[in-house]
Amino acid sequence: MAHTHILRSSRVRLDATVAVWVPVAVSGGVTLIVAVASLAQDNLSWHDIVGIALLIAAATLAEAFPVPIEGVAVGSTSLATIFLVAGATIYGWAAAAVAGFLAMALVELAWRRPFSRAAFNCGVYVLAAAGAGGVADRFQDGTLLGLSLGAIAAAGTFYVVNIALLAAVVTRSRGVAYGPTLTNYAQLTFVPFTVMASLAVILVVLWDRSPFVAVVLVGPLLATALYQRWIHGALNRLREFDRLKDEFIAIVSHELRTPLTSVYGAAMTLEKQQLDDDRQHQLLEIISTEAARLSHLLDDILWVSRLDSGSARPYITPVEPLPLTEEVVDAARTHLPGGLSVEILHDSPLPEVAADPDRLRQVLVNLIENAVKYSREGRVQVRLGSHYGTVRFSVRDEGPGIPLSQQERIFEKFYRLDPNMTKGVGGTGLGLYICRELVDAMNGDIWVESAPGAGSTFSFELPVAQAP
Repeated sequence: MAHTHILRSSRVRLDATVAVWVPVAVSGGVTLIVAVASLAQDNLSWHDIVGIALLIAAATLAEAFPVPIEGVAVGSTSLATIFLVAGATIYGWAAAAVAGFLAMALVELAWRRPFSRAAFNCGVYVLAAAGAGGVADRFQDGTLLGLSLGAIAAAGTFYVVNIALLAAVVTRSRGVAYGPTLTNYAQLTFVPFTVMASLAVILVVLWDRSPFVAVVLVGPLLATALYQRWIHGALNRLREFDRLKDEFIAIVSHELRTPLTSVYGAAMTLEKQQLDDDRQHQLLEIISTEAARLSHLLDDILWVSRLDSGSARPYITPVEPLPLTEEVVDAARTHLPGGLSVEILHDSPLPEVAADPDRLRQVLVNLIENAVKYSREGRVQVRLGSHYGTVRFSVRDEGPGIPLSQQERIFEKFYRLDPNMTKGVGGTGLGLYICRELVDAMNGDIWVESAPGAGSTFSFELPVAQAP
């Protein structure tokens, strides 16, 4: 009864499960045709038609917005089965089969799922709903007890059919044993099954007394679903915060250790040994360089703290983009490695941009330093141009490039392309995150264009300053 949307995961390869999903889809299709023919022969009252339509609408909405249940390790759980089981108990197997098909088909079409996936999921719901209705009918004796037992039996049948077919397609896809997989899924989904079975019984009993009274159950169900989604989101944010905390400690500890070791070693050598002037100058240069690296690291950490707390609000004012960029480039040229150059290309004239000059300078410094760090040799090109009410700043390097799969993530906090420093390039993974946050705060947009082996171009746009 706990539909966990397993087939919406890319981990299940339906191309390897034709022997499972095709029979399920065909069986579901045949059952659906028989159900439609059966309903056509029944003389349904308008009360029945409205009731079935309401249950279909409720099941469709519940299927479209599954609920993550905290502590249940099977993903989001669809509450649609509550309404399908109720429909199977109240209106019979044929109405439940049609309702199950429509609820799943509408959602799968809306999400544009592949045909094989949609066909299998629709087949599962048709077969499970029809089975639930057939079993529930055996308990119908006109008493409240019979109705309740029928709802419980229908819920159990729906759950067994659903979980058995899902386990079949998963085991076929992954090439594992069916028995242990079915047992594992049953254990993981038993808690949501019992919860929804209880709700289905309550809905059936209320509906039998009065469909209008049953509508009262919608409020608690909606509140429960929204609360579960909120709780799940809040806990996920806490887990992400805890993960970032651990990652921060690991990264900062590593990044601090290297310059501190260099500074300590150089200082101890200067203190305990008699050195010539050239050697002293080299050691002092090491101390100076590594101290600057430590200062830059601490600045990044402080800036992340300010950005996260919302205290780093930019002071927007008209800024001449070319002189500011030339200052940053001139400063970068003073410590370029051999074989690497930085050049500026720009449109003329360039309008003023609405920006905070210090924050704009900080973004350019980070992007140019990144380009230098990953290029080592070749040319870094800084380009400025006017584009439809904005000024675009671009920094292009001739480095190793960035795979497409990682281009969105590089702006995340602590994300690094080479976390194990296999290429000898370190960093905290904070620079691009700071750039993105600062550009966003100045009402701009930042992105990257890159391909492995073809270098990278980081670009951002800021709005043109309005004339006073």
